[in-house]
This record gives sequence, C-alpha cells and structure tokens, in this order.
Amino acid sequence: MTNNTIETALNFLSNSSIETTPNVYAKYGQFADLISKDNNIYVTYLPDEDMNKVINTSKKLSDEGYQVIPHLPARTIESYRMLEEYIKKLSEECGCTKILVIGGGGKQKGEIKSSIEVLKTDLLSKYKFKEVGLAGHPEGNPDVKQADLDDAIIQKNEFSKNADFKMYLATQFFFESASLEQWEAHLNKLNNKLEIHAGIPGPATLKTLLSYATSCGIGNSIRFLSKQALNITKLATTKSPDKLIYDLANYKINNPNTKLKKIHFYAFGGIKKTSDWLKTVNKSDLSFDGQIFVQKN
Repeated sequence: MTNNTIETALNFLSNSSIETTPNVYAKYGQFADLISKDNNIYVTYLPDEDMNKVINTSKKLSDEGYQVIPHLPARTIESYRMLEEYIKKLSEECGCTKILVIGGGGKQKGEIKSSIEVLKTDLLSKYKFKEVGLAGHPEGNPDVKQADLDDAIIQKNEFSKNADFKMYLATQFFFESASLEQWEAHLNKLNNKLEIHAGIPGPATLKTLLSYATSCGIGNSIRFLSKQALNITKLATTKSPDKLIYDLANYKINNPNTKLKKIHFYAFGGIKKTSDWLKTVNKSDLSFDGQIFVQKN
C-alpha cells in the first residue's frame, strides 16, 4: 500500500497546478526556470486588480508555453460588456482554453453576482473554452450560508449536463485530508458528478498560514494550525504539505470512486519556495517517514 500511495502522491505532484499574481509574475519576468511546463498556472484576479494586468500576464505565460488558467471573479466584473471583452481577449489574444470562474471576494461592483450567471451567458462556449473550474469550499465560506453553497453545487452540476466544456471544482485551501473527505461525503449526498482539484498551501511558515486561514475565516484550519503553533517559537517554522499530500493519496487509493483528481498549490510562502520544494520532492525515488517525503538512499 505504501508504494501505491507514493506512486499516487507522485502523480499528484507531477500533474499539479500552481497560482500566481500579476505582480509576482512581473517580479520574475518569466517562469521558465521556476516551474515545469507540465504544471498549469492560475492567474489571480483580486478585487482591486487591473483587468489588463491579468490579461497581459496570461498572454506572457501562454507565450512561454504554459497552459494558463486565469481567474474570472463574477462580482468584480462591472458589466456584461466588460465580461465579454475579458473572455474574448483571454481566448483570442492569450490563447487560453481554460478558466476559473468564481464569485470573487469583496463587494459586487456591477450587475453580475455569481459564477452561475457567468456560465449562463454562454460566452465561454462562444469563445471556445474547453475547461472551466468553479469554486469549492471544503470548510464552508463565512460570507455564504451552507444552504446557498449546496444550491450552487447543485446548479453547477445541472449546468454541466449540457455544457460543451469540461467543468470541475477547484477548492479553497485546507490543511487536513479530513476536510476534503468530509466535504466530498457531503457532496455525494448532493449527487455531485464534478471532478475535484484540491487546493493546498505550498511551504510557508505557520505564522503565514495562520494569517491566510484567519483572513479567509476557515475555522477547522485555524484550529488545526493553532494546535501546532502553541509554542510561539514554532510560528517561524516552515510547514510543508508532504503529509497532507500523502494522506490525500491514501484517501484516493482507499476510495476508488472519489472525484479527487488533482492538487493545486497556493504559494503563500512565495512561488520560489513552492517551486524549489516541488523540484526536491517530485522524484521517482521517494519514501515517506510519517511527516515528510525523503529520498531513498
């Protein structure tokens, strides 16, 4: 079982995706030395971001040879006219065929209030997108009632039945495999058929991880991290996701009907730290010592 788990973990690592911001990409200028072309790259679109920066970053990454997955935050787009302009440019100027459609944080800036409304415009079909990611929340969302989250999952599944592109759920970050396991059990009761891409943090200090978990209001993760940071000196300790990946791989093996297919990295500790770690662990001669991956002698 251990060898099978390692093999599954390695498959997760080699097919993983990673996230960047326009500002982080501008800092490096190119990602060729950082990230393998096998890894899809998501480009964030934060509430105060300039749309053109997202487009330009997506174009540059695409020109480098990456499969780029820009964010499309529904509540941040000011009008349906701007929505079409954004989708059109991503398709025709950037060559994007994949996109992540989310509700988006912050206040609603225009007439669009949800990812479902974006889907129903059929603009993604018009501009020939092939894969569309949608948000999943294993630990809930402090700004949205659970009943509304459940309804969104049901609506997304219903829409997928007639969509001419692949749809999947890309999750908010979590720190324990149990969060995803319990969430998927709940999704099964809603008859979810969509593939799951699990969002997990790359290597970062406990202090940084706690800060992100607190700002997003994800209670289970806050409690999990707080237990590890009881000793104040541990706050500066870098935590890597080795055990989480191993546990997810084990879960996938023991649950052959799981919709879990991929993992996605949130590079909270910096994209270089995550990419350096990936290069270290993405080897065929790994073993697991109970906490971290180690190379066999």
